Amino acid sequence: MDHWASIVASAPLLVWLGGSVAVYLLAVYTWRLMEKSPRLRPAGRWLVEVARFLFYLGVPYLALGGWPRRPYQGLLAPEDLGFVSVGPRWPPVRWVEAIGTGFGLGLVVFLILLLAWINLHRLSGRGRFRFQPLPWWAVGIGILYQEVHWAFYRAALGVALRKVYAGVFLGLGLVYLEWGLNPLWRRDWTVEERVADRWLHLALALTSAILFLLTRNLWVCLAVHGALEFAFRALGRQPPA
Repeated sequence: MDHWASIVASAPLLVWLGGSVAVYLLAVYTWRLMEKSPRLRPAGRWLVEVARFLFYLGVPYLALGGWPRRPYQGLLAPEDLGFVSVGPRWPPVRWVEAIGTGFGLGLVVFLILLLAWINLHRLSGRGRFRFQPLPWWAVGIGILYQEVHWAFYRAALGVALRKVYAGVFLGLGLVYLEWGLNPLWRRDWTVEERVADRWLHLALALTSAILFLLTRNLWVCLAVHGALEFAFRALGRQPPA
């Protein structure tokens, strides 16, 4: 009974999660309508960037206790998301362990994805499985947005359920659900230059979830995500073997 009572007491977090998914889908369908209007496209792209910033960083900031609440007096603590720093709870030894875990898991994931990459090239045909060219800073911003968004979902569910393990994988499921409900995301699987991007992000979301479960450190998740994404984007620019 105490466990279920704690879940009910954490209902505001569940409301935040439901609202986040609803806002995500509202933004997606709004953009879909704007795509059909050539006059709105130039302004629409700027609106999309502002909306992405407010959604991916603004929502977690408010849940952490941003305006109008006092800083760090919100529903979540920075450590719930993995925002940690050197201190009594995170001495240098723990940082070294987390970085070592990140390096080891990142290397294993890289080798697995590299084998999958080679096989997908063989199946899809020479040169077809490539990434859409993007400037490095745009890729970096996307990595930051994704990791903070994923961290918010797993932290909110972990705190609400009082089980980190359940929060991590239910949060991952919620991310996949968002993507599955997004008609633009589904459409991208039929667009040749975007298939690789979608394939990689599916794998990176799972990698981030497992890595966070092992380390509880978002900085390590960001570093591994960035290393893997930039590595495969660099690989995707080269002629396939």
